[in-house]
Amino acid sequence: MPELLPIEPVPPMRRDMDILANRLPSTRDLAGTELTLQLDEGGALSLAFSGVEVRWKLEEGDGTSWSGENGYDAVEMRPGLFFVYFVAADGAGALSIVIDRELGRGVVVQDRFVESGGPTGLRVHVDPGRVEGRAGPYEPIAETRELLGKRLFCEYSDEAALEHIYLNSGTLGWQWVLVDVPVLKREVGIEAASYWKVRDQLYLLVSRGDAPIDLTLLLDLEQRRNVGRLFGKTDLGLLDRLCGAKIVVLGEFRYPADRQPG
Repeated sequence: MPELLPIEPVPPMRRDMDILANRLPSTRDLAGTELTLQLDEGGALSLAFSGVEVRWKLEEGDGTSWSGENGYDAVEMRPGLFFVYFVAADGAGALSIVIDRELGRGVVVQDRFVESGGPTGLRVHVDPGRVEGRAGPYEPIAETRELLGKRLFCEYSDEAALEHIYLNSGTLGWQWVLVDVPVLKREVGIEAASYWKVRDQLYLLVSRGDAPIDLTLLLDLEQRRNVGRLFGKTDLGLLDRLCGAKIVVLGEFRYPADRQPG
């Protein structure tokens, strides 16, 4: 009889696999755009896009600032709604930004390497905000429970596919779904997670495990695609990878009305 051994998963970001094959194409449609997001918790992020670079300045609520001019990647997930990502030239961190030009709002995911950042040395902060100067009512992008209980199959390429299970408001479970890779068949994991509703059937997922690595994904359950990036550090150095997948909704767990996940 085979010995029952503990599972020791290797997180997806530590494997050299193709996670770009099913990513939506990048765009330069933001070239010539300048905007400022006034962040709900104080501070602001200003952005000025050219065809290849973005000039940016993040002013924190405490008066500190962080700025630079860097190459960027942008994907137009829906008309007028963009996922933008860039790494600071000094390597101290990265920014991922959802910009919804139609509704005049956005959300900023800030990753910063810090000496006192707890056990992982990476601070991950999510800030919704309003596009400065836009008239009309403002409804912030807010955290949501709408993903809870859902099971999504995310196929990044022929060699990289995972199932996501949204266990509760702060926890994501994952497992590899690969028939022909025996070493991965039992690998599963859980990560701390935060979920934000951007539009109907469109969500921002931010998750992290024990390592100083953050996964940020914009999930569109209407067109069944996600787009995102991995940022952090591994034993080999800086991790900076774009990713994107086709999505299949596998189902949803139903709980008794008086027994909902936390």
